[in-house]
Amino acid sequence: MNLTRAYDRLPLGWVLPAVFMLAGLVYLYAAPNFEASDTVQHVGMIKWIAERGELPLQSAGHENLYGQEASQPPLYYLLMAAVWNAFDTADFEARYLPSPFTVVGDPLRLGNKNLVIYKQVYPPDLRGSSLALYVIRLLGLGMGAVTAGAVVQSARTVLPGRRGFALLAGALTAFNPQFLFISASVSNDSLINMLGALIAWGMLLMLRDGFRRRRSLLLALLIGLAALTKLSGLAVGAVVGLAAVWVLRRGRDWRGFAIFCGATVAFTLVIAGWWYARNLALYGELLGTATMLDYFGRRSISPWQLFLSEFEGLRVSYWAVFGAFNIVVHDVFYRVMDGLTLVGAGGLVVFVTKKVIRIGNCRFLPLTPRPPFSPSLWRASQGERGSFLREIVFRMSNLILLRDRGESSQRYREHRGDLLQPLGFLVIMLALGAGMLMWWSTQTWASTGRLLFPYITSASLLLALGLRALRIPAWLVALLLLAFSFAAPFAYIVPNYDHPPVVERLPETATFADVQWEDIRLTGYELPRRREWVAGERIPVSLYWRSRDHSPLAYALVLSLLDAEGNVINSFETWPGWGTMPHPWMELDRDYRDDYIMEIPEGVAGTADLQLEIRWYVFPEGPELPAVLETGEEMAGLRLGLGSLVGV
Repeated sequence: MNLTRAYDRLPLGWVLPAVFMLAGLVYLYAAPNFEASDTVQHVGMIKWIAERGELPLQSAGHENLYGQEASQPPLYYLLMAAVWNAFDTADFEARYLPSPFTVVGDPLRLGNKNLVIYKQVYPPDLRGSSLALYVIRLLGLGMGAVTAGAVVQSARTVLPGRRGFALLAGALTAFNPQFLFISASVSNDSLINMLGALIAWGMLLMLRDGFRRRRSLLLALLIGLAALTKLSGLAVGAVVGLAAVWVLRRGRDWRGFAIFCGATVAFTLVIAGWWYARNLALYGELLGTATMLDYFGRRSISPWQLFLSEFEGLRVSYWAVFGAFNIVVHDVFYRVMDGLTLVGAGGLVVFVTKKVIRIGNCRFLPLTPRPPFSPSLWRASQGERGSFLREIVFRMSNLILLRDRGESSQRYREHRGDLLQPLGFLVIMLALGAGMLMWWSTQTWASTGRLLFPYITSASLLLALGLRALRIPAWLVALLLLAFSFAAPFAYIVPNYDHPPVVERLPETATFADVQWEDIRLTGYELPRRREWVAGERIPVSLYWRSRDHSPLAYALVLSLLDAEGNVINSFETWPGWGTMPHPWMELDRDYRDDYIMEIPEGVAGTADLQLEIRWYVFPEGPELPAVLETGEEMAGLRLGLGSLVGV
């Protein structure tokens, strides 16, 4: 009982955002500054505006750091440019070092996940431009916390008193690993997600209470801000406009409707109108999207082909795809979330069906020809005030009928359809957002789940309602999501960006070696025992490097699987640490453990002698470095035997 009372008194409106902030700080620590989709371009926009005091123009020159983001509405960038200017960011060029080996958009490829190489990755370097970016990211986390709080308040507006529903809706937002990751990055998504959630909450209040002047003005202001943040803000505003028409039809409050519409038009024109007029003047179009497609690539794909080829990526990236769309989590998590989504969708159908049936039943209650009272009471209602008293008796009789059926006044209001109205508009908002994303994805590469987060209030509330309709414990789902969201950064993000560790001495399982490539030396290695391998298997490899000099030249490492004739079966290039640490950054005379996994591709031919070849060359187009053995013998590359390979 004490636990139940404590749960009932838990202030979810601020507890969930607070826990979100704690989890978000883990993501802030785990993911370096530039390691999220389009973060580099967002930083480029902020930097350009901060340094030049003007918006960039869209152009065919892709050398500009801001890239395609010049087509975006600029509110987020204008705000963050002020933050950028508050710090000494003269060291930006020295810190922004793109990796030439990064594999973008392919989570199935191993290694080389980092977009940028960082001389100090953990703990984060909180100086200069790096500190400025961490402050910007912290502000983004704050926006995410407001988003989570708005979702909780929206749930309370739809179903007051249902704490399990509010907890579950808030948890599906606050403890969504993808939402945490995006909120902790440099992205205008953080601002539009917050504005979208606040607008959805305001829409639900309007549907419940009708037009209220202060709320209408605030909602209109939020819509204007959203229109200057991202084009998805226009979709959210359109649904609110439709809801306003519904409220007008229901209550005939023309004055309240006129105030809301007038304020919305005025705020949108004042706040965002200049940017859309700028697009017309510069590009001859209102949104600037056609110009962006002309410069950065179009594609033509049917919705059905899009669904078949990219729905998988869209689905998993709503929950957890990190980095530059190249880091995924264990498949079990996706299967669990798939199951929850399907169960929630089924529960939502059941809930709505029952609600419609109950509405139909309740419509017959007011048609009772005689109230269940005595004739003397009915006769007492006649006379001068007969009409008024008859109305009282009539309403009391129906309340008694409802009470006899075990119904409260709150349930009666729900039966009348009050609950179906907000649910209907949440469905419309999510459907419109998903439809716009699909339409945009048929024209360019945009099918990623984070683009649905401006409508996360709809997604979370609808899913939570379906799960609660089937009695799924809210606390269980919330705790599981919370545990996974805290564990994911350490299990999946940090290992892809951390530098290789220093070891005091080589383990006993290692084979000692003494092979030199100019300034870099192989002091040992660990390979699995020689055996018969089959196509599709993965071979773990550990190499131990030692640098003897701080060479100004960066050497690129090439690891290859070869057959008996020396033909390449599989190969990749990288820095040590699988792309995270060029060797000039190594401490001298320290051994670094460098782990890799060599994949044997499907469908390769067999060989009696499968070998691992290790080579180095001067990056980017310099000569191959000879491998010098302890005996002084030189060879093009060091080859180590792995066993044999069974082909197809």
